[in-house]
Amino acid sequence: MLVVFGLNKDIWNQIGAAERAQYTWGAWLYLLSCLLSGAAGVRFMQQLSDSYTIGVLGGLLVGYIVSVVTRIALITMVSLPLLPYPSTPLGDRPVPERSRRPDFSVVFRLLIIALMSLVVALPLAALLGYNEAENIRTQRRSQAMEEFKANHPAMTSEQHRLLMANLRADHFPIHVYRELAHQPIGVISMLMTGACFLIPFFMLWHLRRGSQFDYAKLNRAMLVRQIETDYAMTLEQSRAIQQNRFGQTKCVIPNQAWLDAPFNTRSIEETTQRTLEMEAAFLDRLKTI
Repeated sequence: MLVVFGLNKDIWNQIGAAERAQYTWGAWLYLLSCLLSGAAGVRFMQQLSDSYTIGVLGGLLVGYIVSVVTRIALITMVSLPLLPYPSTPLGDRPVPERSRRPDFSVVFRLLIIALMSLVVALPLAALLGYNEAENIRTQRRSQAMEEFKANHPAMTSEQHRLLMANLRADHFPIHVYRELAHQPIGVISMLMTGACFLIPFFMLWHLRRGSQFDYAKLNRAMLVRQIETDYAMTLEQSRAIQQNRFGQTKCVIPNQAWLDAPFNTRSIEETTQRTLEMEAAFLDRLKTI
């Protein structure tokens, strides 16, 4: 389950059982959505191509693409960004806490996952309601044949044969999906698929935002330590190069202009906007007015 969302094994062993259970349930639901994506992809490609070979091969590829897009949208919900953060080690300046409302990135991921669930739900409805989908297809084929005959009354027998061959190979997938979307099987399919796709998203968002959960905070702290360690090693290598290769006794340190290198959010030249004035200084200033 750690591989599904790219979780760190060391941090995983430090969090509580309840938090691990939520990640596990989210992973199982995502794997179920992958199975639904594969089945829906096979059904869609079979309807589109009228070939079971293309349906299986192309459908599995379509399902794989849908599952990868969904996983990318989910896996980026796991970790908090480095900035801003209320208890940051990057300096003593207070950082405002992030709003509890979803930002654009969260809404964008939600829309992507909802779109993927809709793409899967409609072919899945045609698979679950196979007989109803075939009835809609037959009715649409008869309607298309009547319309074509009305527009071309002087058809030859060869043209009629070609028309029937083309209609038999056409499954009218878009028309079938449009009709199934207004029927109970279509509504049930959209609700079931939407739950499999969206519940992991909301679970990960809750785990990301909840102050009682530890994974996001521990993961962020680990990333900060790695950045600071890499930066310190870079400075040490720079100092060694300046001394050994160029023979400098006083090395140039690039972080001297910042109080919180390597993040560089606080300049040394920063001053507070408000200063407290002593009572004696205030009275002396009044005398000059």
